[in-house]
Amino acid sequence: MARPAEFDRDVVLERAMHQFWKTGYAATSVTDLVNATNLKPGSLYGAFNNKRDLFLSSLELYAQRSLKRITDTLEQAQSPLQGVETFFSLLCQDLEADDIGKSCLLVNSLLELSNEDDEMRALASGYLDVIEKKFVNVLQKAQELGDIDKEAKIDDLAAFLMTSIWGLRVLSSKQPDKKKYQAVINNVLRVLYTPVH
Repeated sequence: MARPAEFDRDVVLERAMHQFWKTGYAATSVTDLVNATNLKPGSLYGAFNNKRDLFLSSLELYAQRSLKRITDTLEQAQSPLQGVETFFSLLCQDLEADDIGKSCLLVNSLLELSNEDDEMRALASGYLDVIEKKFVNVLQKAQELGDIDKEAKIDDLAAFLMTSIWGLRVLSSKQPDKKKYQAVINNVLRVLYTPVH
């Protein structure tokens, strides 16, 4: 009996993630996944059961990486607000390097699947909530240090940052003049330093 073909599951998942990120869940065909992963359909489904399970694993991989990057950026900064600024600087670099307008896989998934699959929506929404909580925590620290107006509502500011991130990611699908990203980010960050009257 022939041994099943061996492959690196992590590499396959990485390739599948990028394919879903590029074309979305519904528009990604089995042929697309076969071509992206260099696996035959039998091997692909033998490892991941079906397209839906492969997508959920891909979404989990993307979410974990995004969360780690945000956590590392905020925690390694010299000050809370510097962490926020560094995060947006990195986001700007990502947007400028995105030549096909992939946006954000979590946001894309919510927009595409929110009314179709409760598990997918819950997974994407849950990770976005965790990310927002990261911003709540860092903005609270900044407020305690006096870097943010003491009257500012931190939950509202964190929601504003998240909405700005989503907007910037969706904006990338239009592939605007790259200078527009930095202009938007400058205005977003300015809000953090604006006293509340």
